[in-house]
Amino acid sequence: MSTTIKSQPFIPIILGGNLGSYSTARSFYEAYKVTSLILCTLVTGPINHSIFIKPIVEPKMMEPETLFRRLKEIDTQYPESKKIVLSSTDNLVELMINHKEDFPEGWIVPYVDKDVFYRSTNKASFYAICEEIGVPYPKTLVINDYEENLPFDFPIIIKPTDSMKFHAIEYPGKEKVYICKDAATYKKIIHDMKANGYDADIVLQEYIPGDDSLVGVATVYSSHKTGEVKVVSFGQTLLEDHTPSAIGNHLVILTRKEDQIVRDVKKLVKATSWTGFSNFDVKFDTRDQTYKFFELNARLGRSNYYVTAAGKNTAEYYVKDFIENTPIEFSVADEEILYSAVPKRLLLQNLSSKEDIQKVRQLYRAHKVYHPLRSKDETNIKRKLYVNMATMNYFKKFKNYPQPR
Repeated sequence: MSTTIKSQPFIPIILGGNLGSYSTARSFYEAYKVTSLILCTLVTGPINHSIFIKPIVEPKMMEPETLFRRLKEIDTQYPESKKIVLSSTDNLVELMINHKEDFPEGWIVPYVDKDVFYRSTNKASFYAICEEIGVPYPKTLVINDYEENLPFDFPIIIKPTDSMKFHAIEYPGKEKVYICKDAATYKKIIHDMKANGYDADIVLQEYIPGDDSLVGVATVYSSHKTGEVKVVSFGQTLLEDHTPSAIGNHLVILTRKEDQIVRDVKKLVKATSWTGFSNFDVKFDTRDQTYKFFELNARLGRSNYYVTAAGKNTAEYYVKDFIENTPIEFSVADEEILYSAVPKRLLLQNLSSKEDIQKVRQLYRAHKVYHPLRSKDETNIKRKLYVNMATMNYFKKFKNYPQPR
């Protein structure tokens, strides 16, 4: 395999071994038939036995000294090829941005600088930007410790302003985002966050009513040369994961064009000076018929294959902008496809809208349904068994952690 990799014109090096990494490697393979190196702490199911991935295991990759020693070894092993390095998790993106100067000479690191990163990804400053430029966001209160008098009623959303700092903390009952139904629970959540070492601000937010089908995701690429938005791909998230450790992960996405999203992400990219890929979580508020923005994520999302499946291969934007230096025309992903990691029966059981049910059935009939882990190029039987088991396991997950109604 190494001989094949050495002959590639460029090598994608992806940090982290999750579904997002696999999806990115899959996009590179579909566009350019290249193998990606994935540096990970262990070989996980999503990346195991893949035809287009070479895993490199490094248990201490979160330690900068160890990570960059490993990356320099890769540079020495493949001296002739261009290298583009990407990350699949927020904490690894932050590490890369804080150590840009430590990468081997000539490597492409397609991420923004520190000041842009922290201003845009911190939820408090992100909402201040939304307020300034007129982008809708939920009613929000930023606190540092328990506040008794709240400006909105329960249920409320509780989440850290600094996701990376909160990610590094572990304690019993921790969730990525809390949906809090009463004052006593609110007080306990704040206490638990502070008592376990989270010392940054906390966001309290009004809960926007409605099930998973009102949630949306927008993936945007803006050129590092001009800062202009080059592609917008929006998806209606029909179903999310509700297990505590994975809450909010998109499991089913229906793609389509959404004019408000296109207008607002252009405003946000300009106001933040963001370049490269960004990913926005939104939810449709039926009370005023607008999508409300929750956050800007500094990378391709875990479910990024929905963009490629909708006809806008994510790898091509990196390669055209950073390696080929070719112009990129602006476009909006308007092809309707269904991205789904769950069985069809489970999805239909969890949809309440007749319109959504009809659309899902229509896309199945048209063979426009894409599973993030099921590539036609993958032939390994062990991999196929893993993908089938992981897919069917969602029946158990939804039995234990059903979608809130």
